[in-house]
Amino acid sequence: MSTPFTERPERLFSLRELASAGYGTRDTLHKRISLGVLPAVRVGNAWKVRERDLVLLTEPVGADPTDVDEVEYLNALAARIVSAWPRLSTERKAELGCLLAIA
Repeated sequence: MSTPFTERPERLFSLRELASAGYGTRDTLHKRISLGVLPAVRVGNAWKVRERDLVLLTEPVGADPTDVDEVEYLNALAARIVSAWPRLSTERKAELGCLLAIA
């Protein structure tokens, strides 16, 4: 019989660790967290990223990093606009989201 404390906890990485490992600057990581592109948890005053979410920080081979950041930003902005629009039905919000999404 296993208890919740017998399993190994998932590793959490600080933004400083991720920046030094080449996942982007701390500012870029903060931007991705604030846009909702990168899931993170607060531990005290610091943001931590779960090990399983590191795959979200990888880019396709040959991709221009500025284009990827711009697409992520525009997709997050489109999602915020769609979710904040109160007069649209759920179906119309989904339709508008598809029209505004870049990728």
